[in-house]
Amino acid sequence: NVYANYANNDPSKGWQMQTVEAQMRAAQANNADVENYKIIAGVNGSGFNMGTGEPSGLLIMDGVVYQEINSQGFFGIDNDGNAVIATTEEYNTKYKGKIKEAISGFGSFLIKDGEIIVSKDDNYTSSRASRTAVGITATGKVVLMVVDGRQEPVSCGASMVEIAQILYDAGCVQAVNLDGGGSTTYVAKQEGADDFAVANKPSDGYARSVSTSLYVA
Repeated sequence: NVYANYANNDPSKGWQMQTVEAQMRAAQANNADVENYKIIAGVNGSGFNMGTGEPSGLLIMDGVVYQEINSQGFFGIDNDGNAVIATTEEYNTKYKGKIKEAISGFGSFLIKDGEIIVSKDDNYTSSRASRTAVGITATGKVVLMVVDGRQEPVSCGASMVEIAQILYDAGCVQAVNLDGGGSTTYVAKQEGADDFAVANKPSDGYARSVSTSLYVA
């Protein structure tokens, strides 16, 4: 299952920032009594106000809407457990009140209805940077993708066009960009490990405190 998350696993305490790893640990602790509830991976989520931690768009956790949608659409899980990537218009006309978990997209839709739709014509989409994105395959599987960047020669990152192609090659028919750059973080409990930890190389040199995140449990 894929869940939206926030600082201390509880947005009701006010806007703030926290690392993805700390958010995951809070979620694990808050669900300690749930049988077989084990978090295995997580990534950073949508854009946010870096002064306050307020998410830039939709945030829904366990059916509670903590932040309303902006113009950049969303990734979410509906009340039937299906993954959804949709526009703001689609949310307002089709999905509002039917979403259990959600965060906002950031910057650009990458794939829509099986077609790569991100533009190649501007510097934002063609320049390379650290990237985080999420996609959904034709069979409903969720694909979380993190690309390190801004660390040549370790990694030069990827453009929006390149991450769209990666997700398309992975079978995604819907995909949306999430916050990138210094926010890009991948935390995982890797095979043979007893605990989860940051598994990528954040471009700030450390894991940045962020607003929303997604995790798998």
